[in-house]
Formats: sequence, structure tokens, C-alpha cells
Amino acid sequence: MHKSLIILGAALAGVVSQAYAYDGTFTINGNVSAESCTISVAGGTSNGSITLPTVSTKALALAAATAGTTDFTIALSACSGSATQAAIWFEYDSNVNAAGRLVNTGTAKNVDVALYNLSSTIPIAIGQTNGAFGSSGAAFPISSGTSSLHYQAKYYATGAAVAGTVTASVNYTVQYQ
Repeated sequence: MHKSLIILGAALAGVVSQAYAYDGTFTINGNVSAESCTISVAGGTSNGSITLPTVSTKALALAAATAGTTDFTIALSACSGSATQAAIWFEYDSNVNAAGRLVNTGTAKNVDVALYNLSSTIPIAIGQTNGAFGSSGAAFPISSGTSSLHYQAKYYATGAAVAGTVTASVNYTVQYQ
């Protein structure tokens, strides 16, 4: 009987040591900033609205065609703190597809919305970057407590567009450096 308890005790000790085994450790780093600004999207509030022009399905007849280029600004004012630059981090969530474009929840078919840095012809790959400062939207200087962050939105065809409404949204965070 005593011999069985020793074997059982040794077996349980092996199970306990395996439960505490690990393969490695990683560290998570971040920064919480005291920076803040008043935000205005396209002349509105921080929850602004951007209206793309009406375009023909002919302009979006082929996959990867774009149309309806619309510039918009995210204005920062009354900025406090010591940051000298700001950038927008466009958040990846259910509003964004695997290609990094905004999902159309309207009635038009084969149409996404793509966001661009103002001087780029390559869409911002929302959710495809590493989250480092300026990796989603370009960085802009903060001067005298203000900054204007300029971007573009465009219709983006995923195939031959079918007429209808286009509605898309994106969550964003202002990054400061």
C-alpha cells in the first residue's frame, strides 16, 4: 500500500510541474499620453461625415478601379501637451475587410471605400500595419496648438459595380508624438 502512494505522489508531482511549464515570455510596451486636442472631421465634430460624389457604374466597371476622389481634413485645435506631430490610426474592426478597405453596408454591390494619404496613390491598408506612429495615416506637424491632417476617400471597385447606395465607416485614434 505504501509503495502505491509513493508512485501516485510521483505521478501527481509530474502533472503539477507540467501545468507550470511555459515556452517563453513577451513584454507589452505602450505609452499613455497627456496630449489632447479638440477634433473636427470635415468641419464637423470628431464623428464627422464625408460625402463622396455620385459616380457612374461605368467609372467602376473593373476590379481595382477608383472614382469619386474626395479630400477631407481632420483638424486638431486647442492641443495641450508637448507633442510636435499627430497622425491618425485607422482602426481595424468589422467595418474593414481583409484587404484593408472600408466595407460598404449600402445597397451598391462590388464597391468598397478606400482611404489614402493625400499624396499617395496606394490605399492605406487599414489594420495591415504594425501600429507604429504614422503607420496607418501620415504624420502631420502640430504648430501653435493646431494641426490639419489631410486624407482622401475614394470608391474602390471589387468587380463590376452595381448601382446603389454606399455607406462605410471607420473608427480612428489620434496618435501624438
